[in-house]
Amino acid sequence: MRELIASGRARPDEIAICATATEDWDEHFLVLVADADLPLHFSHGVPVLASREGQACAALADVLLNGLGQDRLRRLFGHAAGRSRALADLPADWSLGLQPGAALFEIDQWQRALDEATGRRADAGDPRPVVMPILRLLASGPEAAAQAGAMLLGTAARALWTEALRRAPAEGLEFSLEDLRLPDGRDPGASAVWCPASHLAGAPRPWVRLLGMTSRSWPRRTAEDPLIPAHILPRSVLDPDPVAEQDRRAFAVITSQAARGCVLSRSRRNAQGGQLSASPLIPQSASLQILKRARIPQHAFSEADRLLARPDEAATSPALTAANLCWRNWRRPIVTAHDGQVRADHPQIVRAIGDVQSATSLRLMLRDPLAFVWRYALGWRAVPEDDQPLTLDARSYGELVHELLKRTVDALEPVPGYARASREEIEAALATSTETVRTHWPLKRSAPPALLWKHTLAAAAQLALKALTLDETFQPGTRSWTELAFSQAGDGAMAHDLPWRPDSLVTIPGTQVRIRGNIDRLDLTGDRRGVRVSDYKTGVEPRRAEEIVLGRGAELQRVIYSVAASQLLPDNPRVIARLVFLGNKEPRPYRLPDVDQAIAELGGHVTAAITLLRGGHALPGPDAQEEHNDFRIALPSSPAAYLQLKNGAFMRAFGGFARVWGCR
Repeated sequence: MRELIASGRARPDEIAICATATEDWDEHFLVLVADADLPLHFSHGVPVLASREGQACAALADVLLNGLGQDRLRRLFGHAAGRSRALADLPADWSLGLQPGAALFEIDQWQRALDEATGRRADAGDPRPVVMPILRLLASGPEAAAQAGAMLLGTAARALWTEALRRAPAEGLEFSLEDLRLPDGRDPGASAVWCPASHLAGAPRPWVRLLGMTSRSWPRRTAEDPLIPAHILPRSVLDPDPVAEQDRRAFAVITSQAARGCVLSRSRRNAQGGQLSASPLIPQSASLQILKRARIPQHAFSEADRLLARPDEAATSPALTAANLCWRNWRRPIVTAHDGQVRADHPQIVRAIGDVQSATSLRLMLRDPLAFVWRYALGWRAVPEDDQPLTLDARSYGELVHELLKRTVDALEPVPGYARASREEIEAALATSTETVRTHWPLKRSAPPALLWKHTLAAAAQLALKALTLDETFQPGTRSWTELAFSQAGDGAMAHDLPWRPDSLVTIPGTQVRIRGNIDRLDLTGDRRGVRVSDYKTGVEPRRAEEIVLGRGAELQRVIYSVAASQLLPDNPRVIARLVFLGNKEPRPYRLPDVDQAIAELGGHVTAAITLLRGGHALPGPDAQEEHNDFRIALPSSPAAYLQLKNGAFMRAFGGFARVWGCR
C-alpha cells in the first residue's frame, strides 16, 4: 500500500489488504496506521476497547466481574468522572487520605477506610455520601450490570454497554466487549481497505495483498461440532456451506478480480517458532520472493523506517547514538559509564550518602552499590503488585509478625508489664492484637482473600507467641519494648515511657553516617546496667547461623540495634545482641560474640562503601544476581552473562571494598 501510493501506480481506493480472520492482525494494523498516517479503512470496524468509551466499559466490567479493589475503582471513577450523573458531586480529591497500598476488596473495608480518611482530611470534604451507594451497587457483581451502566457511563459508552449485554449475559462481558466493533470514520471510497476476505469478495479491488497464506488459514479448517458429532448427523447436512468452502470461493473471486496486482503473503514460522506450510491455494507457478524482517524499506512511513533506511542520519541521532554506545559498552570487559561509572563526588550520590540510612539502604550500599544509587540517589522504586495476593511475601510476612509483637507488648505495658505478665495474659493480649491487625491491615496494604488471610494471621500469631515466650527476663524489674524507634523524624514525644526520644540521632562510630530504624525488641534491666536487643527472623534458619556477624553485609539489623542502644542509653550499659529465628519448632537465639568488634567492622565497611561511591564506582554487587532484586529489570536482559563478562573488571574496581562479601 505504501509503495503503490508513493509511486503513483494506484489510488488508495484501489488497494485492499485482507485475511480470512482479522482478529490476530487488528492491533498491529492500528499501530501501523497511527505511525504511517495513511488512509486505511477498517471495513469490519475497529475494536471497541481501542476507544475511550470502550475503556470506560472495560473498567466497569472489571469491577463487576473481579470485585472491588482500590485500583479498579480509581480507574473506573477516572473514566466516569465528568460523564456520569451519579458522580457529578464527587470531589476531584475524593481519595485523599486512602492508603495507596491498601487493596480494599470488601465493602466493609471501604467503609472503614473512607471513615478514617475523612477523619484525617483538613477540609470539610466527605465523599462517602456519593461513593458508598455506588460501591454497594458494584458489590452486587454482574447482577447489577444494567443498573451500574446506566448510572456510571456516559451516553456513548452506555450504548456500547447495552449492546454488550444484549449479545451475552453479564457474566460474559469480558468476551462480548472484546467482540464489539466501532466504525472507524473513514470514507471507504477514498481509502485503502483492511478487511476479512468475505468483505473483499463482495467488493473486489484491482490491487490486493492476502495475508496469512498458510494451510491453517487459507482455507480455514472445519472443526467437528462438539454437540452433534459427524456419526450422529453428517457434517454436510449440519453445515451445507462449510467455512473452508467459503474461503476457497472468496480466494477465487478476489484473485480473479485483482487485475493489476495480487500478492500472496505468508510467514514461514508461527509465534512459537514452529514451521508453517504454504496454503494449497497458492498456484504452483507463483514466483517466490523472501523478504527479510530487517530489510531496508524503499518507502518510509514512520521515523523508524526512515532512520533504518538512512544510517548516516541515524548516526546523528543522540538517542540512537547513546543506545548503540550502551549496547557496545555492556559487551566490553571493562568498567564503563553504562556499568555505573560516574564522576567523583557526584552531587546526587553525595546527597544520598548524607541522608539518614536504614538497614535496607546500608545493605544496598554494601551488597549492590549500583542499586543504592538507583534507589536513593535517583529515587527509583519497584512498581507494587496490584493483584490480590494469595500469600504474603517474605518481607510483608515479617512485617506482619513484627506488627503483632509491637501491639501485644504495647498492650502489656506498663500494666501488668510484659516482663511480669503470665503466659495467659500474653496470649490474651496477642489475641486482641491479632483481631485488631485483621481489620486494620487491609486498610493499609494488600491482604490475601478472607480464608487465606485468617490462616496467615494464625501462623503469624504462632510465631509471635514463640517470640514473646522465648525466654525469661534478666532480672525482676526488667522492662521490654518492641518496634522501638530511633532517629525517626517527627516522633519526639516520650510515648509509653520510652527509654529515649524516638527522634534521638544515632551515628555509626568512626563515620558520619546517621542511621535510623525500629528495634524488634529491647529488654532493659531495672538498674539500667544491662540491655538486650533482639532481631527476629521469620524465614528459614541458614546453615552455621551461630557464626553470623554481618552475614557478608546482609545481616546488619542486630549490629545497628547495638549501636543505637549503646549510644542512647546512659551509663554505657552492657549490650547483648542476638538473632532469633522463629521458623523452627523451637525458636533459636544466637548471640553476637563481640558487639564492639562487630560495630567496628560495620564502620570500616561503611567507610569503604562511601569511599567507593564518592569515587564514582557505583557498580553492581552480589545482590544484583539475586532473583528478588527489585532493580533486575534495569540490568541487561541477560544479567548472568553480563555479570560474568564484567566480573573481573568489577572486582578490580571494587578493590578492598569487596572484603565485606567474605566476612562472616
